[in-house]
Amino acid sequence: MKFPVDDETLSAWSALLGLSDEQKTATLEDIEKTLRTGYTYRPLALRHLSFEELTADMDVDELALMFLATGLRHAGHPEAAHAVEVRGLVAQFQARTDN
Repeated sequence: MKFPVDDETLSAWSALLGLSDEQKTATLEDIEKTLRTGYTYRPLALRHLSFEELTADMDVDELALMFLATGLRHAGHPEAAHAVEVRGLVAQFQARTDN
Protein backbone atom coordinates (compact mmCIF):
# COMPACT_ATOMS: atom_id res chain seq x y z
CA MET A 1 0.00 0.00 0.00
CA LYS A 2 1.16 3.52 -0.73
CA PHE A 3 0.87 5.80 2.28
CA PRO A 4 0.43 9.59 1.84
CA VAL A 5 3.78 10.35 3.50
CA ASP A 6 7.38 9.53 2.67
CA ASP A 7 9.70 7.13 4.49
CA GLU A 8 11.43 10.01 6.25
CA THR A 9 8.17 11.11 7.85
CA LEU A 10 7.31 7.55 8.89
CA SER A 11 10.77 7.20 10.41
CA ALA A 12 10.34 10.46 12.31
CA TRP A 13 6.98 9.34 13.68
CA SER A 14 8.52 6.03 14.70
CA ALA A 15 11.39 7.78 16.45
CA LEU A 16 8.95 9.99 18.37
CA LEU A 17 7.16 6.88 19.64
CA GLY A 18 10.41 5.02 20.29
CA LEU A 19 9.48 2.20 17.91
CA SER A 20 12.01 -0.31 16.66
CA ASP A 21 12.13 -1.04 12.92
CA GLU A 22 10.13 -4.21 13.59
CA GLN A 23 7.48 -2.26 15.53
CA LYS A 24 7.30 0.35 12.76
CA THR A 25 6.75 -2.39 10.18
CA ALA A 26 4.12 -4.07 12.36
CA THR A 27 2.37 -0.72 12.86
CA LEU A 28 2.15 -0.12 9.12
CA GLU A 29 0.97 -3.70 8.55
CA ASP A 30 -1.76 -3.26 11.16
CA ILE A 31 -2.91 -0.02 9.54
CA GLU A 32 -3.10 -1.66 6.13
CA LYS A 33 -4.94 -4.64 7.61
CA THR A 34 -7.48 -2.30 9.23
CA LEU A 35 -8.01 -0.41 5.97
CA ARG A 36 -8.37 -3.66 4.01
CA THR A 37 -10.98 -4.89 6.49
CA GLY A 38 -12.91 -1.67 5.97
CA TYR A 39 -12.54 -2.14 2.22
CA THR A 40 -14.03 -5.63 2.45
CA TYR A 41 -17.14 -4.22 4.11
CA ARG A 42 -17.42 -1.04 2.01
CA PRO A 43 -20.86 0.21 0.97
CA LEU A 44 -22.40 -1.02 -2.26
CA ALA A 45 -21.95 2.42 -3.83
CA LEU A 46 -18.17 1.94 -3.57
CA ARG A 47 -17.98 -1.68 -4.75
CA HIS A 48 -16.70 -0.66 -8.19
CA LEU A 49 -13.56 0.95 -6.72
CA SER A 50 -10.35 -0.94 -6.01
CA PHE A 51 -8.56 -0.79 -2.67
CA GLU A 52 -5.88 1.41 -4.25
CA GLU A 53 -8.48 3.82 -5.63
CA LEU A 54 -10.20 4.16 -2.26
CA THR A 55 -6.99 4.68 -0.30
CA ALA A 56 -5.17 6.85 -2.86
CA ASP A 57 -6.48 10.08 -1.38
CA MET A 58 -6.01 9.14 2.27
CA ASP A 59 -5.52 12.25 4.35
CA VAL A 60 -2.14 12.67 6.07
CA ASP A 61 -3.88 13.61 9.32
CA GLU A 62 -5.91 10.39 9.24
CA LEU A 63 -2.75 8.35 8.73
CA ALA A 64 -0.97 10.26 11.50
CA LEU A 65 -3.77 9.49 13.94
CA MET A 66 -3.83 5.82 12.93
CA PHE A 67 -0.05 5.62 13.21
CA LEU A 68 -0.07 7.26 16.64
CA ALA A 69 -2.73 4.97 18.09
CA THR A 70 -1.37 1.78 16.52
CA GLY A 71 2.23 2.73 17.29
CA LEU A 72 1.39 3.39 20.93
CA ARG A 73 -0.05 -0.11 21.16
CA HIS A 74 3.10 -1.59 19.66
CA ALA A 75 5.19 0.47 22.07
CA GLY A 76 3.30 -1.04 25.01
CA HIS A 77 0.93 1.82 25.81
CA PRO A 78 -2.57 0.51 25.05
CA GLU A 79 -4.32 2.91 27.42
CA ALA A 80 -2.68 5.91 25.71
CA ALA A 81 -3.69 4.49 22.31
CA HIS A 82 -7.28 4.17 23.52
CA ALA A 83 -7.24 7.76 24.79
CA VAL A 84 -6.00 9.02 21.41
CA GLU A 85 -8.76 7.13 19.60
CA VAL A 86 -11.45 8.45 21.93
CA ARG A 87 -10.21 12.03 21.52
CA GLY A 88 -10.16 11.57 17.74
CA LEU A 89 -13.75 10.34 17.75
CA VAL A 90 -14.91 13.20 19.98
CA ALA A 91 -13.16 15.75 17.77
CA GLN A 92 -14.73 14.22 14.68
CA PHE A 93 -18.18 14.31 16.27
CA GLN A 94 -17.72 17.93 17.38
CA ALA A 95 -16.63 18.95 13.90
CA ARG A 96 -19.81 17.46 12.45
CA THR A 97 -22.08 19.13 14.99
CA ASP A 98 -20.38 22.52 14.53
CA ASN A 99 -21.41 22.63 10.86
